[in-house]
Amino acid sequence: MNVRKHITAATLSAVLLGGAVALAPAASAASYPNQNWSQIAGNHAGVVFHPYGDKFEIWDNLHDGYMVWVEYNYKGVSDKWKLVGSEVDKHVTYSHNVAESINGKPAYIYFRVCDSWGCSKPSWYRTWGS
Repeated sequence: MNVRKHITAATLSAVLLGGAVALAPAASAASYPNQNWSQIAGNHAGVVFHPYGDKFEIWDNLHDGYMVWVEYNYKGVSDKWKLVGSEVDKHVTYSHNVAESINGKPAYIYFRVCDSWGCSKPSWYRTWGS
């Protein structure tokens, strides 16, 4: 079995099974950009979050036959990262319902795109509005 495929499948399985993935300890969450997109270095893969319609636009520019996926977590909520979807060598949009408010306050999410080599630096953005 190709090691790279094995790592990808194992990583995705951990997310699907509810494995907790913590924010990277090397960078503080305060340093994450407030923007509606995130991409892996070299633009090999990326994601744009569209709050109107709760859509995650995902692209995989590497065209190597390996999957990329998107994860998100609510800002200020200590829980597990959630999987949005995964693709191989495509540009797709997933509609994925996210909360627009938490405890009566507007909600924000951290999100990132990942491939078998790692994940992009998370961005954070609002979940409400157009």
